[in-house]
Order: sequence, then structure tokens, then C-alpha cells
Amino acid sequence: MFKNLLIATDRQDGLQRFGKCLEDLHSSGIERIAFVHSITWQEDSIGIPEDITPEIQAQQAELQELLGTIPAGLEVKALVQVGKPVDLILKGIQQYGSDLLITGMGTHNLLTEKLFGSTTIALLPKLKIPVMVMRPQLIATFTLEELRLRSRHLFRYILVPFDFEEPRRKLLTHLSQLLPNTPQCQAVTLLYVIDPSARRNQGSDLQALKRKAEADLAQAIQPLLEQVQPVQLRTSVRVGSPLKEILTTAAEEDMTAIATASPNVGSFWEWSVRSLTGEILRQSWHPVLFFPRGALAK
Repeated sequence: MFKNLLIATDRQDGLQRFGKCLEDLHSSGIERIAFVHSITWQEDSIGIPEDITPEIQAQQAELQELLGTIPAGLEVKALVQVGKPVDLILKGIQQYGSDLLITGMGTHNLLTEKLFGSTTIALLPKLKIPVMVMRPQLIATFTLEELRLRSRHLFRYILVPFDFEEPRRKLLTHLSQLLPNTPQCQAVTLLYVIDPSARRNQGSDLQALKRKAEADLAQAIQPLLEQVQPVQLRTSVRVGSPLKEILTTAAEEDMTAIATASPNVGSFWEWSVRSLTGEILRQSWHPVLFFPRGALAK
């Protein structure tokens, strides 16, 4: 599924701790890992210091020390440079040919994000590979043993909120190309949520809507069942608030990640057309595997 990771860390988000889980990541099929960390500065009348090499070398050495024993067959790099995080991450992806970015983002709302900014959200329109967003608060609570187990199971059980719209159809097609013969994933569950408060559903027979959704989901996955083997494709239909039902399902069904896609997250249009995917990215405590438009265009 994924073999070449780029882990972007500010060393306050806990993601550098994956450096102690290299053997576990490698056991799940990962072949290359690059850790990137940017050093920022405040421009003033003096400008950039004349020589920042010592600071770069010191932080490079500290990041290197955080790495555990590198198992045979795994290539690991550590990159520290001065610059904007977004620019360095994009440069690292190109330099190392990464097929998945892992980054941290705290829970927040859209207004807070617009006021104070978010490196992860700013990246989304520019990315051409998927990104796994993890909560620093969650990583911080894991013992090393728990984090090693999580490293082996990052993609084991994936929940895909599905609504038959084009972005999610493209995501399903893309996943069906990634999943075959991969040891990283055992099952993918497509979840359709019927929102009783939605105008189109008001006054409708919810049980009839549920039966129709179940039949439509079964039809959607039927052509893919053999293609994705040995990964299992499952379906589920719930009634309620979409965000609440998605997060509840992820918790109750032991999902290790929520996979989703949307062209609106991080764009100007999200102010006028609220994105469910955006809310998942901002509020889910489960890791979110997000496929930006550039990743699905391949």
C-alpha cells in the first residue's frame, strides 16, 4: 500500500518517536522513511543570521539520536533545514520520492484555523500524495510499546465514509488499486450515513432509505471484491448525524484510520460550503488518511 514515508515533525508533536519504531514500521512493508524538521526564524531589521550552520548541525544530530536501530532493508534519512515547514515538506517529498506524508495536527475548528493557520491544511491543496494526519496529544499518551503496536497496524482496519459523490467514488477506485496483495491492510469498511435532518430525507421512510443504501453499497463494491483480495471489503449503514456516526463507528469497530477525500478542504469555498471531510480532519481522534485532489488525479 505504502512503502516510502515522509514524517514531518516539529519535535513537539511526538512524531519523532516513530524513530524508535523503525523495525515495526518495516515489518508492515515500509522500505524508506525520511524525517524532516524545519528551523524557523523571525525576520527583523537584522535579517537571517550570518551563519546558521551550527544550529542546523546540532538539530540534525539531535534528530539522528532519536532514531533507533535501523533494521536491514530499511533506508532512513533525517533532514533539517531552515525555512517554512510547507516548503521543506514539499521539497522532502520530491527529494525522497515519498508516497505518504505523516504529519501532526491538533484538534481545532475552522475559525481557529483561519485565524492562526495550520501547516497541514495549507499543504493539502499542494500535495500530490496522501497524508496521514495524527493527533500530537494522542501520540504523547502512547507508551513506546503501544506506539510500536500502532506502527505495525497503521492501515490494518480502514473506515471510508462514503456518499456516492465523485470524490469518494474516485477514492474507492484509488484504494482498490492500492490494496491488492498488501500486508498492511486486512479490511476496509464503507460507511454510509443517512442524515434524518437533511432536507432530502425529511418525511421519508428511513428504513426504506437504509435498505436502498445497503443495496447500493453492495453494488458499488461488487466489482472490487476479487480485485482487492485478500483485503476484505465491508459495508455499513447508519442513521444520524454524519460526523457523530463516523467517529462513533471508528471507535466501536476498532478502526485504525479513517480514509477520506474532498476537493474543498483548505480552500476558500470551505467558508461557504462546509466540508464533512474538513470536520473529520479537525475533530477525529483516529488518524485520518486524506487523499487530496492531486493524489487521486494519478
